[in-house]
Amino acid sequence: MEDSHVHALDYLSVFRRRKWWLVVPIVASIAVGALLVRYLPKLYRASATVAVAASGVSTSLVGQSAPLDNEERLRAMSQQLLSTPTLARVAREERLGDGANDAVIGRLRSAVTITVPDPVATTNEPRHLDTFIISYADADPARTQRITNRLASVFVDESSKTREQRAEHTSAFIASQLTASQARLAELEARLRRAKESHIGQLPEQTQANLQTLSGLRQQIDANATSLRGEQDRLSIIERQIDGMKQSASDLAAAAPRAGGPASETPSQARVTTLQHELAAARLSYTDKHPEVVRLTDELATARREAAAEHARPAAERVAQLDTDPAYRQLVADREMSRLRIRELSHAEADLRRQVGIYQARVESAPMVEQQLSSVQRDFDFEKQQYGELSTKLRAATMAESVERNRRGEQFTVLYAAAYPTEPIKPVPLRVMLMSIVAGICLGAALTLGREYLDRSIHNVRELRDELDLPVLGEVARIQPV
Repeated sequence: MEDSHVHALDYLSVFRRRKWWLVVPIVASIAVGALLVRYLPKLYRASATVAVAASGVSTSLVGQSAPLDNEERLRAMSQQLLSTPTLARVAREERLGDGANDAVIGRLRSAVTITVPDPVATTNEPRHLDTFIISYADADPARTQRITNRLASVFVDESSKTREQRAEHTSAFIASQLTASQARLAELEARLRRAKESHIGQLPEQTQANLQTLSGLRQQIDANATSLRGEQDRLSIIERQIDGMKQSASDLAAAAPRAGGPASETPSQARVTTLQHELAAARLSYTDKHPEVVRLTDELATARREAAAEHARPAAERVAQLDTDPAYRQLVADREMSRLRIRELSHAEADLRRQVGIYQARVESAPMVEQQLSSVQRDFDFEKQQYGELSTKLRAATMAESVERNRRGEQFTVLYAAAYPTEPIKPVPLRVMLMSIVAGICLGAALTLGREYLDRSIHNVRELRDELDLPVLGEVARIQPV
């Protein structure tokens, strides 16, 4: 038996025999595709472009935070656009039913999309998302356009309100934190002040002043000691002079007249002796009648009378006579002044040593006081720094709130409103027809091949020879009916 093989003309003969099995499904699929295009519910989409308007105030003045990256910004916009308050307001303003109906909000949320337009040119610099496209799909083209524009306007308005509310809440929150920080700062300041008042003079910042004062006190003690020693030496000299004068007066009062001895002579006796020598010398030159001799004789007589009167006075009167001596009285006054000065210097030295002890104790206790105050001082410094930072943030937040309230910051604006959609996005006629035709071709081919496979009749010489394994002597041509 010869091997069977399929010739290319066999496919042509099969098509000729089974052409209606292929043509009818294709024609039916075309009709079905046309019906689908005609009667399937159509879905229209409208898109509105929203642009980010630049801030009217420099960002360096209001202290705005760093902008979000593209993904974060797109995610934030999607969340705000698809939020329940925004969609509920759109449904309420468009009278789509109860604005609080979850089904209406869910249907709107599923039909809304936000995308980024394709860049005009490709550059190496990072792209900034300054425009966004808001799209909405619905079966009614007019309603699609209307809801899309409503979504864009509501999104712009809600975005401005949200930014303003966020700025107000931020400012209020920072103000409350600043008030609390101010109260804590006042409490810590009072604690620190009480602690410093209880250790006044022993504070660490006063250590250098205490050391300088201590050094000055020690110098004053040295100078006072030098002055005290000098005053004591002066007092000793004065007292020796006074004792010498008293001793001389006592010796003169107690001594008896000694002949010719100059040490035992009183001043009156010394004058008598002097006048006697002068008178003897004058008599050697003059006579007794000479005036000089007469004068010396009279003075000698007077001096002898005074000497006699002096010898007749008591010894106590001789010593008391020193009180009338100006030199003695000056020495006594100098002694009293010296003693008073010594007492003052002694009291000053005692006071200086007491002060030295006080300042020495302050210097020694400074490290312990510093350790006691360190925790309170550290808390006070930290709170003061935090208060300063909060004050700066509050000023920036207040300025940002004013900018947002006056709509001078970064704002969203509708760049291009949604146009009336003329072509539906679903179904796509060309796509439906192509799919229908492809389906018809596949169905017709399957039916044709199936019918040919199930047909067991012989149609040509080759099939006869292959089936019966007999030689074929001749073939009758196909007779066309007249």
